[in-house]
Amino acid sequence: MSQINVLFRVKVKADREDEFYKLAIEMARSTIAEDEGCITFTYHQHAKDPGDFFLYEQWRDREALQAHLDRLTEVYGPPEEGNFLPASLTDFWDDVQAEMFNVVE
Repeated sequence: MSQINVLFRVKVKADREDEFYKLAIEMARSTIAEDEGCITFTYHQHAKDPGDFFLYEQWRDREALQAHLDRLTEVYGPPEEGNFLPASLTDFWDDVQAEMFNVVE
């Protein structure tokens, strides 16, 4: 088993920053409370650009991350074609960047 870190940055649509901010709080709370294997799940909002959000996630292993992604589809609905995240989430974003990193052990 190897710990997985995810760096996830989204540019939220101009008229949806406040709505996404509330959703980010809800997602962080539910993920930490409900997803076994979650070590860290913290959203950050850029100090000068309210539409720029960064999510830092740490997971015990790939299986824990996959269980989290499965739960997201149960809670937020199915993904759109060619995506692994629910369409109700991706609808908030103009741009997204996601990278996964293994811990150097």
